[in-house]
Amino acid sequence: MSAVEIKQRFAQLYNLRNKLCDKQKQEMQLEEIKNWIIEQIKYLKLLTKNENVSRSEICIRIDDIICALDVEEDYDE
Repeated sequence: MSAVEIKQRFAQLYNLRNKLCDKQKQEMQLEEIKNWIIEQIKYLKLLTKNENVSRSEICIRIDDIICALDVEEDYDE
């Protein structure tokens, strides 16, 4: 194996490592997002069970979740 081939092989390995690192970062971000959504839904459930919480506060929480998910709303409130 020539020096050029070894250099090319190292470059390929380096690129592969970078791709794997990027994939892992993305998976970690998705896991964080999933956990955040679960916590928000649990909190929202607690709010709905509490009779002292206004509907507007519940709507604000829902709006926060929608905003964080960057979901476009097709209806007016």
